[in-house]
Amino acid sequence: MRKGKAQEVKPMVVFLAVTVLQSCSVFFGRPLLAASGPIFEQPQQATSGPPELRPTVPGSSLLQGPNMPTESSPTTYILQAERTVRLTLKDAFEQAEEHNPEILKAKQDVSLAAATVVSAGARPNPQLAVQMGFGPAWTKTIAGNTQQVGINQIVETGGKRAARIKLSKAQQTASSLQLEAIRFDVRTRVRRAYAELAAAQAYTQLIENMRGLAEKLVNIATERFKAGAAAEAEIIQAQLTANQYDAQRNSAQGRIRQAQIQLSTLLGQPVAPNLVTEDQGLFRLQTAQSELVPAPDQSMPDEANLLHSALSKRPDLLVSQQQVAVSSKQLGLARAQRIPDLILGSGFVFTTFQAPEPQQYGAYLNVNVDLPIFYRKQGEIMFAKVSIEQAKTQTVIAQNRLISEVKAAYENVRLARANIAKYRTQLLAGATETVHLNELGYKYGRNRLSDVILAQQSMQQINIGYFDAVIAYQNAWADLEKAVGQPLTF
Repeated sequence: MRKGKAQEVKPMVVFLAVTVLQSCSVFFGRPLLAASGPIFEQPQQATSGPPELRPTVPGSSLLQGPNMPTESSPTTYILQAERTVRLTLKDAFEQAEEHNPEILKAKQDVSLAAATVVSAGARPNPQLAVQMGFGPAWTKTIAGNTQQVGINQIVETGGKRAARIKLSKAQQTASSLQLEAIRFDVRTRVRRAYAELAAAQAYTQLIENMRGLAEKLVNIATERFKAGAAAEAEIIQAQLTANQYDAQRNSAQGRIRQAQIQLSTLLGQPVAPNLVTEDQGLFRLQTAQSELVPAPDQSMPDEANLLHSALSKRPDLLVSQQQVAVSSKQLGLARAQRIPDLILGSGFVFTTFQAPEPQQYGAYLNVNVDLPIFYRKQGEIMFAKVSIEQAKTQTVIAQNRLISEVKAAYENVRLARANIAKYRTQLLAGATETVHLNELGYKYGRNRLSDVILAQQSMQQINIGYFDAVIAYQNAWADLEKAVGQPLTF
């Protein structure tokens, strides 16, 4: 009886010892359990099939593996949406152009500006003045009141109408440039949101593949236990490592949904469908084709050419420059308004006496004009002059910011490409091979279980580092395109 109890207690003692050893190792900076990596802000669609333990090509990583879970449970978060929509980056750009509310409003602003041009060119309408009287005041000779019909016309002087038209056209041009600036800003945000969704989906797939490796380790531990070469505690420890990926999977799935909502909002869709990005780009190592970024080994565009293009075509800089023209036209209108307008009038007068006295009739002409004695638009002129200087200063600020952004984004692209090359040529393949060799060593009793878990943890961190490099490259390229102010072809 005592011997049976001792056999039951022994696995528990081993398990407790392993647990204490893990706690101590974590305290000293070497965790034995796979740590949860950062949740990526861009995802990719999962593919089916078991994970490959050895790379088939240099630099391959765990980006293709088992299917995602499809049934919900109290501990599982599953994406739910009424419909699934597969989306390319080109499709996203087109939908944003057609449905994004910011772009639609900017287009309406252009239409409003066109209407102000029509209003600015309007000429004052003439005024009809009629005075018809009844009663003794108009029928008795002693009163002497006359009936009259006349027309008054405001005559604008000093080129006010031409100045208004010039100002309105300048404002219309500014609205058109502002539309292009908003359109390109939305395009940049769509690109980044699409890349975020692509990375989140790809990261979810990475978690699935890492869990597949952990499940294989559970199988190896089980086989060793059945063969009497390992304690049952090793199975429990391996299973605990595999189960940790469930929480990471839930978080990754939730991040996918957040990315879908963000992208759907930019596309003008109030209810976000289950968006799936067609372009997995650099997350699939077997291909370097991507709509998002050029291949990392592709030659970089010339920095001087990019800077020259940005200074001549970037929309927000053009808006700042156009604002100088608008303020200049405001100054011209303010100066024209110093000259007073004329009000010319003429008409015909006649009498309607009832007595036999002869009737009276005649014509008249009147001229009215404001006398600019006390105020001659000094405030408007001062305001326009200050606005011109302010617009010029804003243009200088925009130019300096443009140069800084182009140079910073260009260097970030170069840095990200160098990191990607390092991961693809050395780190990813080495991490995969290390996991494979440790698994073989554990299977045949040459390595400890903790060695395999540490190798898997290292592999996960290296894959996360590669993901970080890819995301940094995508964001840096988006920043470079935004800094230049036009799409960069590759």
